[in-house]
Amino acid sequence: MERAGGERRAPITVENGAGVVVIGDGNRIGSPEPAAVRSGYREQVRRIAPAELVDREDELAELAAFCRADSGPAYTWWRAEAWAGKTALLSWFALHPPPGVRIVPFFITARLGAQNDVVAYVDVVLEQLAELAGEGLPALLTAATREAHLLRLYASAAETCAARGERLVLLVDGLDEDRGVTTGPDAHSIASLLPYGLRVIVSGRLNPPLPVDVPDDHPLRDPGAVRILSPSPKARAIRAEAERELKRLLEAGGLPYELLALLTAAGGGLTADDLAELTGEIPYRVKDVLRTGPGRTFALRGDAYLLAHEELAAGAREMLGERELDRRRGAVTAWAEEWRRRGWPADTPAHLLHGWFPALRAAGDLKGMLGCGLDAARHDRLLEATGGDGAAAAEIRAAGDGVLARVDWPDRLLTMLRLAMRRDVLGLRSGSVPPELAGAWVMAGEVDRAVALAGGESPLRTVRVLAEVATRLLRAGDRDRATELVDRVEGLIGRTESTFERVRAAECVVPLLLTSGAYERAERMVRAMDVDFRDGTVPVLVEGLCRAGEWTAALRVARDVAGEGTGGEMLVASMTVTVCRSLLAAGRVDEALKAVTEGPGHSGLRAALLLHGALVLRNAGHEERGASLREEALRAVDALHPEGLDARVVAGALAEAGEYERLRSLGLRVHGVPGDELFADQLARAHAWGPALAVLDRLPPEPRGRIVRQVLAEELTAAGRTAEAESLVATLPVETAEPYWEALALARVENGDPEGALALLDRLGGSGRDRVLGAYARRLMREGRSDQALAMTRTGGPQDAPVSVAVADELLTRGDSGTAVALLTTAERFYREPAREELVRRIAAVAEGLAQVPGLRETARGFLTEAVLRGGLGDPSRLVDALVAVGETDRAEAVAFTRSGLVRAHALIGVVRRRAADGAYGTVARLAEGSDELFNVAYLVGLRALAEAGAAEAALSLALTARRRGLETEAHALVAEALARAGRTREAME
Repeated sequence: MERAGGERRAPITVENGAGVVVIGDGNRIGSPEPAAVRSGYREQVRRIAPAELVDREDELAELAAFCRADSGPAYTWWRAEAWAGKTALLSWFALHPPPGVRIVPFFITARLGAQNDVVAYVDVVLEQLAELAGEGLPALLTAATREAHLLRLYASAAETCAARGERLVLLVDGLDEDRGVTTGPDAHSIASLLPYGLRVIVSGRLNPPLPVDVPDDHPLRDPGAVRILSPSPKARAIRAEAERELKRLLEAGGLPYELLALLTAAGGGLTADDLAELTGEIPYRVKDVLRTGPGRTFALRGDAYLLAHEELAAGAREMLGERELDRRRGAVTAWAEEWRRRGWPADTPAHLLHGWFPALRAAGDLKGMLGCGLDAARHDRLLEATGGDGAAAAEIRAAGDGVLARVDWPDRLLTMLRLAMRRDVLGLRSGSVPPELAGAWVMAGEVDRAVALAGGESPLRTVRVLAEVATRLLRAGDRDRATELVDRVEGLIGRTESTFERVRAAECVVPLLLTSGAYERAERMVRAMDVDFRDGTVPVLVEGLCRAGEWTAALRVARDVAGEGTGGEMLVASMTVTVCRSLLAAGRVDEALKAVTEGPGHSGLRAALLLHGALVLRNAGHEERGASLREEALRAVDALHPEGLDARVVAGALAEAGEYERLRSLGLRVHGVPGDELFADQLARAHAWGPALAVLDRLPPEPRGRIVRQVLAEELTAAGRTAEAESLVATLPVETAEPYWEALALARVENGDPEGALALLDRLGGSGRDRVLGAYARRLMREGRSDQALAMTRTGGPQDAPVSVAVADELLTRGDSGTAVALLTTAERFYREPAREELVRRIAAVAEGLAQVPGLRETARGFLTEAVLRGGLGDPSRLVDALVAVGETDRAEAVAFTRSGLVRAHALIGVVRRRAADGAYGTVARLAEGSDELFNVAYLVGLRALAEAGAAEAALSLALTARRRGLETEAHALVAEALARAGRTREAME
């Protein structure tokens, strides 16, 4: 076994041509990014912890000192006999850690969902570490690869915490209750996976000793780590009474015995209503028995009952015996199946959602586990209950582990693929949730639900959602929770592989860091970016520093960071002017003047800064100083030497200053082209509309003319001159115009012309259309036209969801949470629906790949059935090809004919080739002849297939229709090929 915290093992994967990984780290369909995770284990710790902790102040202080210490043993092992209060102490400490310490806890117990073996340990701790490290986890990891990820994440999460000035501490309670040590010769212990190099708190009884698989040099074997915990007098008193009560329950029979047997078999977590349903008793009598009788035997956690201590649970299991426990488990299973038949409605008992699956896993009931792991309705209910897909993903993962461990399981590969598909669905259904929905849930007080929306396959989308949540939390004053999310997002950015995504993610996070006062972290993030991709973040950083009065830091960034990339002088000039303007607004005139006069010595940049500074000074009311500086700047411009000069930075300053003749002359001097033509985009940015528009007709259409039109449209829109902007946008190529149409529509909404914005909707698609509709609905709400806005949420079209989010957000600002929550729930359901086409394409890709593997065609056919049943594809080509690959050519043809035109023509290509390969030349001719004459792709494919098969007569017959299709030349060539292949050379030559 690899040493905990050591080097990561190289993952072993098996892939086929369809891109389907069946075994190993990447065990998923297609190639989505692993989703970032959020652990819900803290809520389980709350169920374990006592309501109050009595007389343990000294122990808590010692634990806190251990966590903060920089020397001494890395482990502390608190040991005591049963009922000493170990779990109470450590669960309390896990929920109340000292400042600067991050606790990752795990409590080994069978009382709450079979959390008593190495599988449960790895699942729970891996999830928590991944959240701290800001990483996602590959779907359906095998046991071996999951442990490898755990060992790596110990160090990764610790490094992430250290970078935030925190210390990571692992806490594991109940080493003596680890069932994995006794389950078989191949099992290993939780203790053997505890890391080197971290501070770790563990607890256990005085016996048994450490498992033999713990290495000799492991820090847990250091005698100096042991700390004997003095028993709690309160715990001792509870123990004696509880053990007496347990015996009385077993002997009494009747309802008390029934309750004990059911709670023991179910592993706890049943409410009084659950127990009433299972026993046929009325809830009042159940509650009365649990409250007034065996008060020390049962503990209440929330609304659910469980046995009060692991010793009691173990004793009850031994006294009841396996036969009685199996009988009770059967009753719970029958109860669960009834709720499954009902489709897991909203009032499904919490135990069946959270406790039943762990009980199935503990009992080794793989059939039951698969029933949960493949149950889409159950996953929908878990999403509603928890706000995320973590619980459903965990069930899929555990069911997959069970299948992998059973080499004799029937249809093993198909089962694993179906599990992978279910896991893929979970990822897909988070992929289209917009950040605005998460922000609205924060406003509604549902922060956990908002955070859960950050799941899915795209790291960038995860960052955007979490950034929106953190922004809303900061506005609401919840700084601690917001800071926690910012830390998490920052960790995600560091592990994003794509440069584009890293840049876009940083643009989300830098404002958050500035808002939370983390100025140095914001600057470090910007400096860490590729120098050529800072244009979006440097302005945000400089402006944020200026707002905070951090002018020295802002000027440093403006001069150093901004100037490192390609074309950096333009950014240096712009950012220096931003600092100058901010200093003037604060009344710091001399410092503002220094910012533009004592900058870099490069002559072109210096001249530009002087000219910009003169304009800023004059606009701020410092006429005399501004005029003097302008004269100096113009002298510097006139003295510039063209060699090596970055004329653009000077041109921008001249355009701002209205020095159009000097701008024209500058272009001629440096490049031999009039400056008003060469730098027309600079004129547009300076809002010199007349000169910029005057040169448009003299510019080449591509790319200069288009670029200037884009800049003019953007600036005119921002200035509120939407009519002029629209006339320019109408001249842009369709493929580049949409962002400008969206900006125009949003400007119209903002400027009081919402109906004019709606007139532009036909030019928009996807997210742009959604943003405009949302802005329109907000405008209606603010104008008091809430009835119209609400009517827009009930059209039955795809616009309902974005409009609902916008309207709900406005309602929440007014305190109308009831209507808002209903709208958000409906919108989330819409966004969570996986894209059907993408889902079917993935299924088809898997089936097509499987069909290429000898002996797996039947498996592929079975897997593909689900895709055929789903249907609904706009372009069914991938599904048709997959059906052909598995030998379902007739079905493939039928699916292709559900469409028309070009879509049908493309879909038929695979069918035509298959028919030709099978020698069905008449069918090939029929399909080709019957294809739409406007779309000749299927016709040509059919003719070519006949030619390659040497089917000369069929090819000749089909070619007779080539003239009306305008394909005579192509047809004659293909017929000649067919004749030649058939040995009819003379006819081919003719």
